[in-house]
Amino acid sequence: MTLDRMSAMCIVLLFAISSLIEVGEGRAHLRHHRGDSHCSRCAPGWGVLEPCGRGRDTVCAECQPGTYSPHHGSQPCWICSRCGPGLYEARHCNPSADTLCDSCHRRAPNNADYRRKCAGSPGVFLAPEDARDTGEQSELVNEDSVDGDEEGVDEEKDREGRERLLWEDAQAQMREDEGKSNALRPE
Repeated sequence: MTLDRMSAMCIVLLFAISSLIEVGEGRAHLRHHRGDSHCSRCAPGWGVLEPCGRGRDTVCAECQPGTYSPHHGSQPCWICSRCGPGLYEARHCNPSADTLCDSCHRRAPNNADYRRKCAGSPGVFLAPEDARDTGEQSELVNEDSVDGDEEGVDEEKDREGRERLLWEDAQAQMREDEGKSNALRPE
C-alpha cells in the first residue's frame, strides 16, 4: 500500500469518526437515530429542550436547579429525588447526579440535613436496608461515614440506646414465642 493511499484512508477514517461526534456549545454530542434522522444526545448535566425533528437537531439546555441528567441522553432533565423518613441528604442533587440519601443510623454531625432531620430525635430509625425503598428512587450511601472523636460521648449513648432497643426486641420476641408454645401444649 502506498503512502498516498494510506493517508487517504486515514483522512476518510477521521472524517467518519468526526461525523459521529459533533461539538457545539462547548460539549460533545453523541448521535442516536430517531426515524430517518441522526439526532444529537445531550451531555450529562444537560437535558432535551426541543427534540430533534426533520431538518433540525436536538436542542439541549442545562439542567435547572432541582433537576439532573446523569448521562448522555435524549430526554429532558429528571426531577431530583427527595430523601424519605429516617434519611438525610448525604449529597445534594447537582445537574449531573441525583440526590444521595443516607440513613439517620449513620452519624454525620457536620451535615446540616442530618442535624435538621436526625439529631435530637429519639434515635429509632429504619435500618439502612429497610430505608432503601423510602427514598423515592434515590441512592443510599453504603459506607459508614467517618466522624471525628469529638462526638465520642454521644456515640456511646447512641450505642447504648441501640443495644437497649435490641435487648427489648429480643425479650418481646421471646415472650411471643413462649406464648405460642404455651398455646400449642395440650391441657
